[in-house]
Amino acid sequence: MSVLGQKTQTAIKFREREVQVNRLRHHPMGESTGEPSAGMIRFINTPIAQPFVQARNIGFVSAVLASLVLGGISALLTTSNAVAFSIAVVSFAANASFVMYRYLGHASTPLAVNLNHPFMDGSSFGQAEVEVQLSDGGWVDPGEHRIKAISDDLIGGFNIAHDTIDFPVLGHFSTAKKRTALLTRHLALINQAIALRDAVNNIPDPIADARDRETKESGLLERSWLEEEQEIEVESPLVSFFKREE
Repeated sequence: MSVLGQKTQTAIKFREREVQVNRLRHHPMGESTGEPSAGMIRFINTPIAQPFVQARNIGFVSAVLASLVLGGISALLTTSNAVAFSIAVVSFAANASFVMYRYLGHASTPLAVNLNHPFMDGSSFGQAEVEVQLSDGGWVDPGEHRIKAISDDLIGGFNIAHDTIDFPVLGHFSTAKKRTALLTRHLALINQAIALRDAVNNIPDPIADARDRETKESGLLERSWLEEEQEIEVESPLVSFFKREE
């Protein structure tokens, strides 16, 4: 193949990938408002996420009580209300900041589901749906495959792409400079939501199918090898002796 032909073929493949990427990225789902589509509920508002909300509320109450106790003890020891008040305020600010940091990690999960999704902890009357929020505030349907984060060498951060052979990009997902525990947790929740969506919609799990195919192919290879081995072992030394005599 000539150099010109190789360049033409490469350009065609690049355009095909670009069309695929653009088709996935520009999915019109609440891009102007930053809100998911109608009927979709953010992860933090789902019943499965309510323990995080309750933990936040308990954490704030605990921070208030701890600051009052610490302030009271400081007032007795220092006999200075100003010092005691300062210590109480600092204590509350530190504890509340920690509680809020933990809560925002879950509240910022860029995931939304509809009422038929198992995250809503109710009966399903139709197709379960999942949407994922990109870094620009827009929402996309992740499609039929699980997703993974891949580095964006052009603008930095991470894109999300289908976890398939060609990794078609859904869009820019995070501005984080490195793979953090929060990013990993968000991806795990999204992939769990996709798996549960497919289970409700009776869609075969592509990972389970791949494992089944691998097991079957391994079994076929093993049987083929055993058959060949048995064919070799059928010819005993006595038979070989008579063959040589012939």
